[in-house]
Amino acid sequence: MQTLFFRCPLANGLHARPASALEQQATRFASAVTLVNQTKSRRADAKSVLALVGADVGSGDECQLLIEGPDEQIASKALKDFIEHEFERSDAPLTFSVESEQPLPVFLSRSSSPVWQGKGVSHGTALAKAVYFEQVDLHAMAQRQREEPFIIQQKRLTEALQAARQRLREEIDRCEGEAAQILDAQSQLLEDETIEECLLAGREAGNGLAALATAVDELREPFRQSSSEYLRQRELDVFDLGLRIAAELTADPQLGLPVLEEDALVICEGVLTPGQLLTLAGPHLRGIVMSAGGETSHTAILARALKIPLLSLAATQPLFAARAERYLLGAGQGFVLAEPDEIAQRWLALETQKFADPTLTSDDGMFSESLVFLDERLQDKHEVIKRLTDNLEAHRRAVSATLAEQAIWQREAVFTTALGFSIAIPHCKSSAITRSSISVLRLAEPLGWGGDETVKLVIMLALSEQEQAQHMRIFSVLARRLMHESFREQLMAADTPEAVVTLLREAVILLS
Repeated sequence: MQTLFFRCPLANGLHARPASALEQQATRFASAVTLVNQTKSRRADAKSVLALVGADVGSGDECQLLIEGPDEQIASKALKDFIEHEFERSDAPLTFSVESEQPLPVFLSRSSSPVWQGKGVSHGTALAKAVYFEQVDLHAMAQRQREEPFIIQQKRLTEALQAARQRLREEIDRCEGEAAQILDAQSQLLEDETIEECLLAGREAGNGLAALATAVDELREPFRQSSSEYLRQRELDVFDLGLRIAAELTADPQLGLPVLEEDALVICEGVLTPGQLLTLAGPHLRGIVMSAGGETSHTAILARALKIPLLSLAATQPLFAARAERYLLGAGQGFVLAEPDEIAQRWLALETQKFADPTLTSDDGMFSESLVFLDERLQDKHEVIKRLTDNLEAHRRAVSATLAEQAIWQREAVFTTALGFSIAIPHCKSSAITRSSISVLRLAEPLGWGGDETVKLVIMLALSEQEQAQHMRIFSVLARRLMHESFREQLMAADTPEAVVTLLREAVILLS
């Protein structure tokens, strides 16, 4: 017997894709190959993807491969080469990130519409009709089916498994990129003999669907028990495979999923599976709100790849209770809002403009023509600040427009930044700012800025945390320069962003 020792190099542990890669290597040889997770005292047949995943191998776990059989020396050499040079790369392509909950945009604090906050899993906004969906319960479905003789159950389960395998292979052929990679990993699981053995284990059940429901529970259990959060969320893939087989058993490809005939926001009680997401994906799916628990799942990765806004809530029952007809989803800002009022709809209109400019740049200077807006028609102070902070995010000068907006309003709450002469200088220093910036917005018509002050020209200073004395120095320089009537008149009369930038740059240099 040959023995290989290694420490698991996979950041996310041994989940489906790297397990599939290892299984493919092991099955090339006649020798038996056993994985031993020494850290957690678990063993697994390396020729079974499900068994490998069930070994709960986490990053850094001490492992062995035990190789015994007629070609053990050749197998040992090949597997050693795979572990040392290819194993880690098998986990590389798919990445994920989960946004922490953000504060509600200040702009929306004036809205009277009910709002719920959660984690934005896939960014984007949507305003659409709500379609409600409760996740499938295989056991409940089985209870509604008539009883079947055992031999009929076995026959139908075998046929359904083969049909599900074939349909999944066809889906892979139609997909590309991350979707194809995820479906390929699922296909490896579905082709695994462990699935078939568990499905046809001969357990007592009233019908084929009941046998399937019990088998799926058993197959999900190793994932649920994993010490890795990432691996625990892979149980959703096993459930997805169960739904695929159930769809074949019942001859119902939708399996309770709504058919979207108009633009819709799907509100899901539970967590959508990757297969369900792909079934829903189409011209009418505007976004998804689902229960917490799938933030690092393949569903989340697919949503980002397909640019489908997805929000994860601690609980979606309140939305089901509200039964609103329409929702506004701000997945990037971490909220969903029912029956949006005029303020919420205005927020969406401004949000839609954020990345609409095809000439967006990422220039480095504090002064930039891309930060200047002339003769804008906006309704109030909130819209001005949102317009300017949105522009910072669009030009990658802020990690979050919402956080930048909040920082600006925190200072506005202390004292008004209107300086007189129809000019305001809102400002902040925040970790949300990645590039210190001076933005300018000149209004077509003056608007109120608090109290009796009206404003026509807004100069916003947004400085990063790294700026120390620079913050007050620039503020002071601009304030002094704006005391000069000739300078104010030049800013009010400038007819191009370039002219405004030149005036501001010269003012700061002149008085610094």
